[in-house]
Amino acid sequence: MTAMARTEFDRDQYAEAYPPGIERSWWSRARNAVITAVFRKHVPRTARILEVGCGTGIVTAHLRALGWEVTGVDLGHPVRGLHAEGHLLLGTDVFAIPAQQRSTYTVIALFDVLEHLEDPSGFLRRLLDHYPKAGTVIATVPARQELWTSFDEHYGHHRRYDPATLRSTLDAAGLRPVHVRYFFHALYPAIILNNLVRGRKRNIHFTAPAPGAASVLNAIVARAFAWEAALLPGALPGSSLLAVATRNASGH
Repeated sequence: MTAMARTEFDRDQYAEAYPPGIERSWWSRARNAVITAVFRKHVPRTARILEVGCGTGIVTAHLRALGWEVTGVDLGHPVRGLHAEGHLLLGTDVFAIPAQQRSTYTVIALFDVLEHLEDPSGFLRRLLDHYPKAGTVIATVPARQELWTSFDEHYGHHRRYDPATLRSTLDAAGLRPVHVRYFFHALYPAIILNNLVRGRKRNIHFTAPAPGAASVLNAIVARAFAWEAALLPGALPGSSLLAVATRNASGH
């Protein structure tokens, strides 16, 4: 298996991971908040951003609503619960986008994508080769191998990361990590406890909160996780990692 192997979700996985309304869940809202904080610090409003592995476009739509110029691309063909539909390239190989269009992107984002690749460094190197003006890469990944569960197996993960393995992955691709931090800190002990009690079994089906009280409650929980990320040190283990990296001056 190589970085060219098929890694997109199938129809069942899209249905399980992206039920309509999942953008209202605390997890989606909280991750969007963490991503937004990093974008405000590291990504100028003049940037042109390509979100690789965008799924149904939840993050693409969120960042566009905040004023960034973002296009999403995904190998898969989700058909329900789409966001920012006019700005998604679905069923599209990121390397098959016309060269003229590829040359316009200055930032590449991969939110929970690298864990699906057997050779993430090779994939990132190809991205840098095909997107010559992309000087910044921003990525999130699931963290801590001790948190491995049936969820990782079901969704085709090859690994969970720690800061050292994420940095080495980026380094090997010709990228210089400038910011690496954990988030979702409170989920770390929660998943450890789950693994002790349930033998690494986790629910693989996501449930979207209904409009109204359930969505409000999810928004409150998401805000708590956003404050957690803002106030706690990034070195404190969490269930996810975020990295910002820049292209080495030599290119690779």
